[in-house]
Amino acid sequence: MNDNTNQNPLIIKENICFQIDNLQIEIISYLGQLTPDIYYFQVNIISEKPGLLRIGATNSALNQELELRKKLGDYKLVTELLAHSQDNITIDIKPQNIPEIETIFSPIPEIDTASEYLQKEYLEDEYYPETEINTNISHQKLLLITYLPKENQTLETWLKTEHSLEESIFLTSQICQLCRYLHQRGWCFINILPQFIQMGTPIQFFDLTSAYPLGETLNSGLIGTYCAPELAYCKNPIHETMSSYTVAALLYQIIHKQTLSTDQTIEIEISPIPIIYQILKICLSSLPEERFPLEQLLKILVHTRQNISTPNINWQIASSSTVGLSINRLQNEDNYGIKQQKISDRETILLAAIADGMGGMSQGELASQLAIKTVLETPIFFQNQTIEQYQEWLENLFVQANETVSNQLKDGGTTLSVIFAISEQLIISHVGDSRIYLLRQGQIKQLSQDHSLVAMLVASEQITEAESLEHPERNVLTKSIGTKRRLSDGYVQNLKQTTPELSMQLEHEDIILLCSDGVWDLVPKNELAEIFTPDQNLQNSVNLTINKVLERGASDNATLLALQFLVNL
Repeated sequence: MNDNTNQNPLIIKENICFQIDNLQIEIISYLGQLTPDIYYFQVNIISEKPGLLRIGATNSALNQELELRKKLGDYKLVTELLAHSQDNITIDIKPQNIPEIETIFSPIPEIDTASEYLQKEYLEDEYYPETEINTNISHQKLLLITYLPKENQTLETWLKTEHSLEESIFLTSQICQLCRYLHQRGWCFINILPQFIQMGTPIQFFDLTSAYPLGETLNSGLIGTYCAPELAYCKNPIHETMSSYTVAALLYQIIHKQTLSTDQTIEIEISPIPIIYQILKICLSSLPEERFPLEQLLKILVHTRQNISTPNINWQIASSSTVGLSINRLQNEDNYGIKQQKISDRETILLAAIADGMGGMSQGELASQLAIKTVLETPIFFQNQTIEQYQEWLENLFVQANETVSNQLKDGGTTLSVIFAISEQLIISHVGDSRIYLLRQGQIKQLSQDHSLVAMLVASEQITEAESLEHPERNVLTKSIGTKRRLSDGYVQNLKQTTPELSMQLEHEDIILLCSDGVWDLVPKNELAEIFTPDQNLQNSVNLTINKVLERGASDNATLLALQFLVNL
């Protein structure tokens, strides 16, 4: 199609085919005048997929859209324009059964102030039935072709279903992001058409006819679901906070499952949701100067979503330790400790450690004390660290603990097992035969490896796991802290030895157990899984376990530390 005023007019009506650039277009149905003076058609793009055809005068909003698209370039939130043309067009449509148009352009009488106008009846919904378009009128018009979003992927369809508060704010943030981007380039979105916005990451706009240059004054008043009330009075220049109103009107619709009334005499009732209430109250104000500018609104939306999406984490902690019943063990060589740091209401760091000393009498007790003290007293640098950096820091604690024990004690040594939870992520470091268990939904998993002779024999299939429980050398360790001057690479175990990744995501009501061999040697893991359930009091479960140890002889010191991960959304 060429720009030729003398050619025979192209008659636009349903079921005809024509060509624009290299695209074969088949008109399927007329969708209505969804933006003033713009005719919308659903078309088939031959050999492609469903498309959207829009036709309007050469000085209509379509011309503005072309200008705006040049400024935006390949902006990812705006779908590509497939083709456009200027031609001699006649539109021949009999629009029966076309849905009522929400947005209405109508002349506004001269009134001294906008507030005076808003008190009158002009804001009531009006509908002017469409009449058959005169097929004899023919003049130059613009045609724009884009793809058409699938109906089940549009914002219009999305709005009909239930969504979480986080999803609602995320969608609204994307709309606000586009509005801010346009405003930075001297344009302002004052309305949206949900049927031409495609959901996804990111969302995409297929229609930009509701964007106007900043400072422009409309020829007629505009009333619509997402339109700021001052737009009804056509002497108000286009300004930034009209977009803020549009964004807030959409958020209101999502939260309240209904659109705003265009009757400004009806007071807006807003659900009492902290921050959301303030956003809507401020941005839906009838006074433009009271609304948030787009930059501030976007920051508030992003921050609010981050707070909602980050769970409020709490840890329930219980513990018990006993010297046991052996006449040869009059001192408790086990030690443990916990360090918890609240970064914010929704961010926590938890460090928990257990150590089972060896060497006899005070040497074992001192070794475990020194190891736990090293772990707990080393400062935690938590800001902007990766999991790999945290793991390196944790393993360095073992190096420090080993140096301290080996330098201060001649014959002392200890096991050392540490868990480190950063909000919902868990990492571990471990040496020896104390154990770290994870209990989740009735299942128990050992996260640590036993660094012992019998564990090596079981791994090499020289003995069975059942035989290991009665093996005479089951207490012989292959790795410990303090018994050698330097730890070799790979000496300290991390989660990758028992799980696919270096860290694991914790789930609500997960229970982590750290215990010395005096516990697991007498209370097997399947029994621990029966004792520790989310519906039981954590301390009662710990006490019950230690009582079982004592009932079964308690030939060794026994220490059990239990930590339950709780998420309040």
